[in-house]
Formats: sequence, structure tokens, C-alpha cells
Amino acid sequence: MWMRLNDISTRVVGGLSMIDPTSFRLRGFLAVAVAAVLVAAALRHTLHVYAGFSREEIGWDALSVAIIAILAILFFRRASKQ
Repeated sequence: MWMRLNDISTRVVGGLSMIDPTSFRLRGFLAVAVAAVLVAAALRHTLHVYAGFSREEIGWDALSVAIIAILAILFFRRASKQ
């Protein structure tokens, strides 16, 4: 017997339908990840076409910003623990 996706992700407890928190969090994470990829693609396209940056410049700038963000996160986590 095949189960529908709705049957797997929801349960009926005491007559009320409850969403499985794991699948709810997974859907939220996937939605944020897809939105981030779409925004990054639109920003990259805009910078390349309208601002005239080369693909290599955009890539190096993105890499440097990612490194700075990771270092800032690590620094502020350590500073808040002390």
C-alpha cells in the first residue's frame, strides 16, 4: 500500500492534525536555500551585465567576502563566550 506525502508528514493526534517538526524545518531550510541561490544568481547577473564586472572579479570578491564573514562570525562567537 502506497502512502501519500501528506500522510507521511502529518499525524492525527487527538483529532488534530499535527505537522512533523522535522519535515517542517526541512521545508523551511530548503526554501531559504533556494531563495539564496536565486538572489545570488540575480545579483551576479546584474553585476556582470550592468556594472561591467568580469566573472573572475565577482568570484574573487565573493570569496573574499565569505572569508571575512566567517572570520567575523568566529571572532564574535569567541568574544560573546567570554
